[in-house]
Order: sequence, then C-alpha cells, then structure tokens
Amino acid sequence: MSLSAEELSLLEYVYDEVNRDLTKVVDLDSSPFKTDVADVLRRRLLAAELLVLASVMGDVKITPFGLDFVSKLRMKRNNRPARAAALRLALVHWLYESYLDDGQPESTSQFLSSDRSWFAGQRFSEREILHAVNYLNDAELIKGIQVDQIDHLVHPSLTSEGVNCAESEKSVSEFLNPPSPSDGTTFNVRIDGSQNVVVGTQSDFTQNNTSGIDPAVLAQLTHFAAAARQGLPSYGLDDPQQIEVEQIAGELEAEAGGDAPDRGRLRRLTDRLVTALAPAAGSALGGIVTALGEQASAAIGG
Repeated sequence: MSLSAEELSLLEYVYDEVNRDLTKVVDLDSSPFKTDVADVLRRRLLAAELLVLASVMGDVKITPFGLDFVSKLRMKRNNRPARAAALRLALVHWLYESYLDDGQPESTSQFLSSDRSWFAGQRFSEREILHAVNYLNDAELIKGIQVDQIDHLVHPSLTSEGVNCAESEKSVSEFLNPPSPSDGTTFNVRIDGSQNVVVGTQSDFTQNNTSGIDPAVLAQLTHFAAAARQGLPSYGLDDPQQIEVEQIAGELEAEAGGDAPDRGRLRRLTDRLVTALAPAAGSALGGIVTALGEQASAAIGG
C-alpha cells in the first residue's frame, strides 16, 4: 500500500498515541496537522481501513491492519543493510536521470530534496547520504569536485561505470561484485550433513541453478527459510502469524532451490520473512533467526 508522506505521518501519530492498544481513542485535534488537513487525511486512512471512526466527533482508533502496517514499516526502516543498499542505488539512478537530461546537479546535497530520497516513508538522513556518496566515489561510480570544508561533491556526475551500473538493473553491490567466472553459468552446491538447510528425510543437499547468483548466498537463504520454519513452535506467535511465516518461508525455500531463482523475488521474500518474524525477535530463538534473516537480506540485497 502506498501512502503520502502526510497520510503516513498522521497514521504514525495515532500509532504512537495508542501505544499498541487497539481500544484507545485518539483525538486528532492534538495532531501536528491543522483541522481541515487532518480531516482530509483521516478520511483517506479510514477508506484504507488503517483507522476506524470512534465517535461522531471524529475521534479515531487504529485498526489491527493499521497497527501491523506501521510495525512492519518501522521494521523495514531499521534494516540498515537494506537502507544502505537502497540509498546507493537511488543516488546512482538520481544522477542517471541528470545524465539522460544532459544536466548536472550543483551538489549531491540536492539529493536530499529529491523524490528518490525516501525509504519506507521517511527521508534518508544527510549522514546516510554522505556515507553513500563517499562509497560510490571510492568505487569510481560517481565523480565530482571535492572542496575543502564541504562534505558533499560539487557538480557530481556518473562515471562511465556508473552509467553501466544504472543500466544494469542490478544493485550496486551486485554490479561491483559479479559472480566469479566459470566454464558455464550452472552452479552445483553440495552441503553435506546440513539438516538446518534442507528439512526432510535426507541430510545431503545438492542445488543446481543457472541464475548467476552466488551459490553460497542461495544456501544462506535456504538455511534462513528452513530455520524460520523449524522454530515456529518456539516463537510464541499466534496462528495467523505462524501461517504467514510458514508460507513465506516455504516460498523463499522453493525459490532459492529452483533451477533459475529470481534475485528480485528472493530479496522481496527475504524482507517479508524478516518482517513476519519481527514479533518473535524478542525471544532467544526468534532473535537468532531474525539475525540470520538480516544477514541473508544483506547478502541478496547488496
């Protein structure tokens, strides 16, 4: 679901006010928005079933769907490897747009006010942007003038490799670290005695794929999916949450074990599974499996 920045801001205001109490009523007159703006935003959030009207005065409650929506969104925001990967690629695409238009930004600081500076409904911080700029500059994907006492690059642009990266439809990490060359594009991975990777009557696992994805990454994703499913009895999740984890884990394991796994689908399924496990992260086993998921997300996401 896509929400505007203002809609999301109001929804998060209600989320913070109720403190996960679905019965709590929130008066929007105390929200950061003027009454007329709040009324418009409220109607949109009611239509999206994220809020429910609590009284004729316009007070609202958050719905279970709204509570889950914000919880998952904030979990995604806190996935630092995913944030860094998304930001690097967003910077490359931002400069690629200038390249196509035969233009050039005055400074990389202008990225902060662009439409590409958002992640999970929140703008990247200037500190994050500077880290990404330095990374891309060191990787020789972007270039620009470095001026004393100015952290940002002046007159930034893509290098020829940066243009290639933008047009490759890969993440920055995938572009900079392609699979090792081999005689062909088929990989064979054998994991002996690894019951945590493949669940079943056999203890050995052989995986063939022609996707060009590092076999070690596929094994890591399969391990995460299997561990997530095996730990279900210990997470303390309710039935719908258990069903969601089991379903996503099965899809991820099937995709990673297929003959031609799709990197984009693997990335989406991994992030979905990490989010689905979020309610279990406070338990000992849940925390361990969530950490496996974050490592797997970083591996497939760049």
